[in-house]
Amino acid sequence: MDKSSLFSALSLVSVFVYIYVGIYIFKQNTKSLIHRWFLLLCTSYAIWSFAYAFAYVSNDQFIFIVWNKISAIGWCSFTAITLYLVLLITENRIIKKRIVRLMIFTPAVLFLYMTVFLFGYGIKTPTIISNIFYIGDFLYNFIFLIISIIILFAWGLKSDSKRIKKQSNILVVTSIIPFLLNLMTQTIAPLLGFGKFPQLGQLYAIIMIMGVYMVITKYKFLRLPEKFLFEEIEDKMMDMVLFLNEKNQIIRISKHTLNLLGFEEYEILNKDIRYLFNESVKTKIDNGCIKEEEEKKYNDIEILKKDGTNIPTNITFTPIFDNRIHDFLGSVLVMQDISIEYELRRKNEQLHERAIKDSLTKLYNHQYSVEIIIKEINNFNAAVDKKGLCLMMLDIDYFKNVNDNYGHLFGDQVLETVSNLLLENVNDRGYVGRFGGEEFIIILPQTGIDKAYEIGEKIRNGIEKYKFDKGLKLTLSIGIKQFKDESSVQLVKNADDLLYKAKENGRNRIEYN
Repeated sequence: MDKSSLFSALSLVSVFVYIYVGIYIFKQNTKSLIHRWFLLLCTSYAIWSFAYAFAYVSNDQFIFIVWNKISAIGWCSFTAITLYLVLLITENRIIKKRIVRLMIFTPAVLFLYMTVFLFGYGIKTPTIISNIFYIGDFLYNFIFLIISIIILFAWGLKSDSKRIKKQSNILVVTSIIPFLLNLMTQTIAPLLGFGKFPQLGQLYAIIMIMGVYMVITKYKFLRLPEKFLFEEIEDKMMDMVLFLNEKNQIIRISKHTLNLLGFEEYEILNKDIRYLFNESVKTKIDNGCIKEEEEKKYNDIEILKKDGTNIPTNITFTPIFDNRIHDFLGSVLVMQDISIEYELRRKNEQLHERAIKDSLTKLYNHQYSVEIIIKEINNFNAAVDKKGLCLMMLDIDYFKNVNDNYGHLFGDQVLETVSNLLLENVNDRGYVGRFGGEEFIIILPQTGIDKAYEIGEKIRNGIEKYKFDKGLKLTLSIGIKQFKDESSVQLVKNADDLLYKAKENGRNRIEYN
């Protein structure tokens, strides 16, 4: 077999390689723009290889020129397609500009036109046109391919992803090899006097295409993993499902999720996941935690719908890693709608509030106040560091006169005002309850008698100086008892006795022990 027949056979084999790899990748995601352009790139190589399989063995100049013109569809376009594809893969923003796309593909169209119409059998091509074509075609291929390789290299260099770095290294190496081989055989060797080599660019490109095939099959290039994972999970789950990339951006979303949230797919894709959370939740969710290789769960997280309303959910973040190179690929976000559970819980909380709170003052009622006293006595007895426990009983002096003179409705307003003043003074240092009528109780855990007296005096003084509606002035009598191993019943009785002692001693005062 002579060299022409060998090159012809290799070109035919390469046709099948290009077609197989192109279709294989295209099938992974037929809707992906990147996959479509990669199929187009493989097609251009396949046309180039197919035409040259016949051009190599053609003994007739006219037949050779015909096959050469057909092959030009591939060798005039592959460089532009390669650069455009690299810009797509690396998500370079300049690709969105129409002028950039025009600048990329104009040389391919121009050189294809020149090949078909300005060169060939029976056509006398002016020397200047011929020089422009060969010099221009060389510069077009050389510059575009160099730019493509540099962009791929920079893409891997600036990325924090091990997967992308590995992909970049393989793609750069497998792109440089055919580039250098073609440069050596087609340009450098003839300049050094080694004669003109046959056109072999379509064969060298097999190295680059197989490099792409390697990073796809081994290193999950072109975002293949999330497609399979998403389809498998979506078929089996009714919860809201999202897929995030390594930057925590939404790259896939189930139709069920879109329906619940009221978004169209284009409105939410490529958004940061926190786009779905309100400001208070954004600080609670730490997306960086999914890089810790462990599943994270968050309960009672409200997700924002498009109309501004919320859906209460339980959220699970599950990280996805490429175990081959231990690289973080992204994560699956599953959001369980707990609206029904949330509503039941809210109603139960309301019922519980009604059971433990006084309906007028919203303070703890008599029964629940006693339960708190028992609980805090037990806590005190179990504590190693016993800082004290005090019980304060308070009663509004001459409150009967308020009801008699102003009516019970106004009296209720006074009780509400006094309750709010008590809550403001106690804050988170203890519990405030309404023990009955105009009598109140304050439970102060971790508080000694001196501090309790200080709080009581602040309350007493505040009520005395407060200006109620209708010019009403009120005072309080207070009894404070520090817990000393008595029962809860006895503690309440002792505090109540101190309260009545305060009343007997002139009211608007504190008695304590």
